[in-house]
Amino acid sequence: MCNLLPGARKIVQMCMAVQPGERLLIVTDSGISPRIAQALAEAGRQAGASVTVLTTAPLQHPGDAPPPEVATAMLEADVILAPTSRTLYHSGAALAACGNGARLLALTELTEDAMCVGGIEADFAALQPRVERVRAAFEVGRRVRVTAPGGTDLTLSIAERQPHVCSGLCRLPGQRMGFPDVEVFIAPIEAETCGILVIDASATGIGLMDAPVRITVEKGVATAIEGGQKAAEIREILARTEDKSARYCCGASSRPAKRARTVAEFALGLNDCARVIGNIIEDEGTYGTGHFALGNNIFFGGKNPAPIHFDMVYWKPTVEIDGAILMRNGALSEP
Repeated sequence: MCNLLPGARKIVQMCMAVQPGERLLIVTDSGISPRIAQALAEAGRQAGASVTVLTTAPLQHPGDAPPPEVATAMLEADVILAPTSRTLYHSGAALAACGNGARLLALTELTEDAMCVGGIEADFAALQPRVERVRAAFEVGRRVRVTAPGGTDLTLSIAERQPHVCSGLCRLPGQRMGFPDVEVFIAPIEAETCGILVIDASATGIGLMDAPVRITVEKGVATAIEGGQKAAEIREILARTEDKSARYCCGASSRPAKRARTVAEFALGLNDCARVIGNIIEDEGTYGTGHFALGNNIFFGGKNPAPIHFDMVYWKPTVEIDGAILMRNGALSEP
């Protein structure tokens, strides 16, 4: 059993730069080891913060709204750490809290092991030039083609959409990131993603892939999901959320039943200390992987409201933006 306090101190002091007197809220649930929240709380107290810990039942789906008492507490916090079973990052409560000046770090599916080794060991300051290079390429890019040895071959448009980053450093009011995730991500134009995505690494709530899952995408919507038991699990998750989409979208007219299956995110992992271990917040930030997500993207510049944000990680992307190779087989090309 590893000592969680050094990792907790790194999160609180280095990543979040918590200051004496700040209000630190830790939101966790019964699906996460209680030792994680305890270590984060102790690190917060050592930094001089006023610490509150709220523990709930796990949310049903990634991006679900937290209980009202949690959402209210988030609005009153300066710093929010969220080691939860389902991500709070894509919730309206997170957006509201950050709009009120809080900075939020989503520690989704975090394990005790991941508090000690792997992505948390990164030199996050040293990774900033890498993050900035990819962010800049996404910012000016328009047409993207993504291929991978596993069979992925997708084309998409990112024109006039702004990229976002998880850099490991979440120190400014209003910032919202995952951890130990280091990535650049963007909401592609919803109806313009076409081709094949093969998930051969991991997926939200599913864990590691024991066999590849092949997803056919037509006009931005996943029309077929094939590949054994993991594919069946993904189809079931999406089917459950599709029933909620019409209510969630508040009467929106554009095919609400398909919103859970709409391609919502394109992203590249950039943390070379991270591992693909079946923990989405580390998996999706691993250098040498890319990921796409289905579902909600309205909180980072997209136009697809949905009751889920479902991440899917694959190995060794080759990324061509407007004819120039940015990444080949999971490694960034030379500048």
